[in-house]
Amino acid sequence: MPRTTLIALALLAGAARAQLHDTTPRFETSDDGHAVVSVVRSPTDDTGWARADGVPYPTAADWQLNLRRQVGGLKIADMNGDGANDLVVGVYHSSSFPEYTDWHDMILYNTGGELESAPSWVSSDQTHTGDVQVGDINLDTHPDYFAVSGGSGFAKVRVYFGSASGPATTAAWFGTPPTSGWPTSGLLLDIDRDGDLDVFTTNQAVSPDPYRPMYMWRNHGGTLDTLVTWQSAEASIQNGLDAADVDGDGWPDLGVAKWVNFESGIYRNNGSGTLETAPFWTTGDDGTDKGVAFADVDGNGWPDYGLGHDEPGRVYGNDAGAFSLLWESDAPFYGQQEVAFHDIDRDGDPEFCEVNFSDGRTHLYLNRDGVLDSPPSWTFDASEVANCVAFGDINGDGWDDLAIGYSGDISVRVFYAVPPACAADFNGDGSVNTLDVLAFLNAWSAGDSSADINGDGSVNTLDVLEFLNLWNAGC
Repeated sequence: MPRTTLIALALLAGAARAQLHDTTPRFETSDDGHAVVSVVRSPTDDTGWARADGVPYPTAADWQLNLRRQVGGLKIADMNGDGANDLVVGVYHSSSFPEYTDWHDMILYNTGGELESAPSWVSSDQTHTGDVQVGDINLDTHPDYFAVSGGSGFAKVRVYFGSASGPATTAAWFGTPPTSGWPTSGLLLDIDRDGDLDVFTTNQAVSPDPYRPMYMWRNHGGTLDTLVTWQSAEASIQNGLDAADVDGDGWPDLGVAKWVNFESGIYRNNGSGTLETAPFWTTGDDGTDKGVAFADVDGNGWPDYGLGHDEPGRVYGNDAGAFSLLWESDAPFYGQQEVAFHDIDRDGDPEFCEVNFSDGRTHLYLNRDGVLDSPPSWTFDASEVANCVAFGDINGDGWDDLAIGYSGDISVRVFYAVPPACAADFNGDGSVNTLDVLAFLNAWSAGDSSADINGDGSVNTLDVLEFLNLWNAGC
């Protein structure tokens, strides 16, 4: 599809919103350059809503980064070894208007269960970063920061190596592709099971030759090759990577999302630590896909394949290595930029998340015993365009929080998970102990309705059994 057509479609999608009050024209460009939208105000901007019970996130952000940036990638990880999770932020640069004047990558460190209001770690170089990954690449026990750098300037992917106090602000490894191009997403994966993380990227270029293969740089005991050691046979435009053992042979396989005119699919690990160069399975659809993730949605023991797909988002079920369409989202609009699976309610099955560039909305779909909700169970509609998502416990309460990256005046929002009430903490002091047993028995003896633990409308011995089961389990 020609770039001019893509831009026109994106503009039409964005034009459905009411005009901004100040009537200033504003345009946002995605990190791969394939979508451009006119940003205009909607009545639901900067509001959230839940269509279903069970989502632990509020409908308003608890923390936000008030820096005008274009955030292309997020990760939540403890980068300085203090036991608290920090926020890693990759920043990209584009032809958006008004112009963005700063695109240094950032880390916002966690201080006392809350992120800094401004980053104390800022990369020394300023490059277009469309995705970020975190892992111990050089095997020194400290997490390293892999920046998937690209853009129309064809910046090389790079690694900022970690230390006890956090990563260096200057990159020390650069990956050189066979032909200059524009990396769009990345993955750290021990493809050969030798105990170190290899580096993968999806790629593209610009007209008149916009297609590139996917690349891998192999890790040898903590030292990365600087030249590509594997590439896919097909040159295409890709955006999104994840890995899982989809055929049960014990080796991780690689899932990829591909852009217009190419079919997203899975590349098989041949059992010796080398990927085949052509996919063994594809979706059969050459639509505009962005973002891919694996998780066992239906609980059959096989990882399913989630895809950011524009008509609409999909999950393909896996039955012993054979894939078929399992689920489609029923959201009001589709313009996915990234997707993820995460067990947000801690019930043992993964939920599906998608962030949309064109309308700024993030959707969560609850998993109910192997079946995903549709339409969305939770939505947040930002006035900015949405690019990426990350999950992790920031405030230290044991529940994973939700971070969303945007392009705009507010570039990151964090929603703290709100744990459900714990029935075993009967006295509400935040701790499950013998004091709760005494409080429960007093209420039960008095016939107080608060002792109706099982909710059947009657206070009886069944409530005692239910309470003791919860108390033994710690909740």
